[in-house]
Amino acid sequence: MVAHVKRIYVSGPMTGHADFNFPAFHAAAARLREVGWEPINPAENFGGRTDLPRETYLRADVILLAQCEAIAMLPGWQESRGAKLEYLLARELSMPAFDAETLQPLVNPPVPTVGLYQLKLVTEAPGETVLAEAIRITDGARQADYGHPRDDFARTALMWTGILGGKLRDGAEVTAADVPLCMIAVKLARQSHRHKRDNLVDIAGYSRTAAMVAGEE
Repeated sequence: MVAHVKRIYVSGPMTGHADFNFPAFHAAAARLREVGWEPINPAENFGGRTDLPRETYLRADVILLAQCEAIAMLPGWQESRGAKLEYLLARELSMPAFDAETLQPLVNPPVPTVGLYQLKLVTEAPGETVLAEAIRITDGARQADYGHPRDDFARTALMWTGILGGKLRDGAEVTAADVPLCMIAVKLARQSHRHKRDNLVDIAGYSRTAAMVAGEE
C-alpha cells in the first residue's frame, strides 16, 4: 500500500487536550510504523516540551511537513487551527491525506475554501489608525467589488423598502425574521454589481438563518 510513499506527517489537535493529545500522536505513529510508513510525529519535537512559543513549533512543523510525501489526520483536526494549516499546506503540496486511526485515505477529503493561490495580501501602514484603514478600504477594493456607496446603497434601499414597506409606519416593529431578509438584499445588491463568491455564500447562509428564526431548523 505504501511502497512508493515513505514519510508521513501526523497532524491533529493539541491545544485544549489532556497531555496536549500526545498519546494519540504516539499511538498513530506506532500504527503507521507497523504498516511500513516512516511517521514524522510533531509530538516528539523539542523532546516533548510544551512551553515554547507557538511560532517555534510552527516553524519546525512546516519544515518537517514539507519533507513528507503524505499526511495523516487525527480525529478533531478540523477544529485545530494548526492542523488545518498543515492540511492546507499538504493539499498545496499535492500530498495524499490519510485517516490516522484507520490508516485509510480520508473519505471525501475536505476541500479548503481558500487555497494559497487565492489569498489576497493587504498592505497596512505601521500604526495605521482605524479611520485611515477605513478610508483606504472604502476607496479601494470595497468600492471595486460593490460600486460607489451611493449606487450600492441605492440598490439596497429599494429592496429594503419592499421588504419593510409594510412596517414603515408608526408603531410597527422590525423583527428578527426581517433581518436576514434585509441582509440577503445587501448581498443581492452587491452581486448585481459584480460577481463575488462570498456574496452567494452569504446569501445561502442568511437563508438558512431565516429558516432557523422561523423554527424550521
